[in-house]
Parts: sequence; structure tokens; C-alpha cells
Amino acid sequence: KQWYQRRVAITVGPVAEVAPVSEPISVDPVDVQESADSARSEEISNTEPETSTPAAVVEDTSEKTPEIERETESQDKAATPVAVEEQTQEEEESVEKKTDEWVEILGNDSLKRKIKKQGTGENLEKGQQVRIKYTIMLSSGKTVEEDVEQTFQLGDGEVIDALDLTANLAKVGEVYEVLTQSRFGYGVLGRPPHIGPNCSLLLLVEVVQAEDTPKMIDMTEQERVNIGDRKRKIGNDHFARHDFERASRNYTSACKYLDPPSYEANGEPSSELKDLQAKTWC
Repeated sequence: KQWYQRRVAITVGPVAEVAPVSEPISVDPVDVQESADSARSEEISNTEPETSTPAAVVEDTSEKTPEIERETESQDKAATPVAVEEQTQEEEESVEKKTDEWVEILGNDSLKRKIKKQGTGENLEKGQQVRIKYTIMLSSGKTVEEDVEQTFQLGDGEVIDALDLTANLAKVGEVYEVLTQSRFGYGVLGRPPHIGPNCSLLLLVEVVQAEDTPKMIDMTEQERVNIGDRKRKIGNDHFARHDFERASRNYTSACKYLDPPSYEANGEPSSELKDLQAKTWC
């Protein structure tokens, strides 16, 4: 036993003097690599120069901005006349195209118009007193009437439908052609001796003047006589053609002017007015 104790003392040393052996520290290779990378990035960041924009550069840029804007404005101004010129040219071409094309009014080629000369102002309105100059030709090209002037009340049946419907789309000063089938012309009755039944027509029309029709109460007796007698004569023309429907329409319209209600007429009717009332069957 003594020998064993001495043997241990020699080999290990005294127990009280032997320092405790600490456990080995485990090191993760990944942590070591990350620490190395982090240290390397800090060194690089410390050695890199600052990249912030100097104040002088910022000031130079702000000074150049107005010049750039002025150059842009000058370029826009230089391009503007070209754009306006192109737009004007397109509008002129559009007008020329419109004046050189037939436009259908009611479809199926039954009524068409083509502008030959542009008018001015607004389109004519129903009820206006319109003065036109027109020429009537047959589909064969034969001229029936030429440069005839006529005043009529638009939309009141004083002229053939081809004129009533197309004049409503025209302006004062406008010159246009009308191509119409017989149903919008003189129909199955025609207008002897020059226009036969079911005859298509070509008309050249110029709108000379247009003015609003005054209210009945504001008209003088003579103004009412002029309009009423005109409508009466148109009714007679239709009656002679045996177009009794159109004749009746114009007689009825004539009586509105020749024999208006008492609250729309001033004073007693003259002998001329009474005579026209009798002729129109008012």
C-alpha cells in the first residue's frame, strides 16, 4: 500500500497541487469563417473612399437645369408651327374629301347630297324663310329647269322632299348637288310635261339667304298675305298634278297666315285678305 501511494505521487503528483484540467473548448468552423469575413469587410469599408456627391457638383447641376429647360421650351416652340401646319393640312384635306363625296341622307341610295362649295354660319333651321337657286336635271342629263329662284318655308312642305330634307343640312352660301329617287321628287305622278312618273332627279342647289319667320302676332297684314298667298299657289300646283295630299297640306298652312285666330291678328281684314281667304277655302 505504501509503495502504491508513492507510485501515484511520483506519477501524478500531489493531489492538492494538481490543477483541475478544464474541458476543451469546442470551436464551430462556420463561426470562425463568419468572424473572418466580418473582420475583412470592416477593413475594406475603412479603406474605401467616400462616394457622396460633392456640394460643388450639386450646385453645378442646379445651375444647368434652367438652361436645359430653356432648350426644351425652344425645341417645343420650334416644333409647334409644324404640328399646327400638319393639323391645318389634315383639316383642309378632310374638307376637300367631304366636298367631293356623296353623303347618304336616308340610306339605300334613295337620297344623297354632295357639297360643291362650303357655306358659312349655322345650318338652316326648320321654319326659316329660305331663298335658293336651283337647277333640275333628269338622270339622262337633260336640264329641265335652270337657275330658278324660289323662297320657301323650310320643313313646311312647300318644295319637294329632296329639297326640304337636304336644305336642312346646308348653310347660307353653300352649293350642293342632290341625287334623289322619285319618291323624294315628284313621285308616281311626275310633273308633266318635262318630268315623267317615277323619275330620278339630279339637282344643283345654292342657298342664297335664310332668315327667321316672325311670330304671327308680330307680322303686318301684308307680310301674312305674302306668305299665305305663296303657299296657296303652291297648293294649286300640286292640285293640278292631282297630288291632293300635298295640295291640302299647303292650303292648310296658307290659312294659318291668311285667317289666323283673332288674338294673333290686328284689326279687320282687308278686301284682298278676304278674297284670298275665299280662294284658299279658309
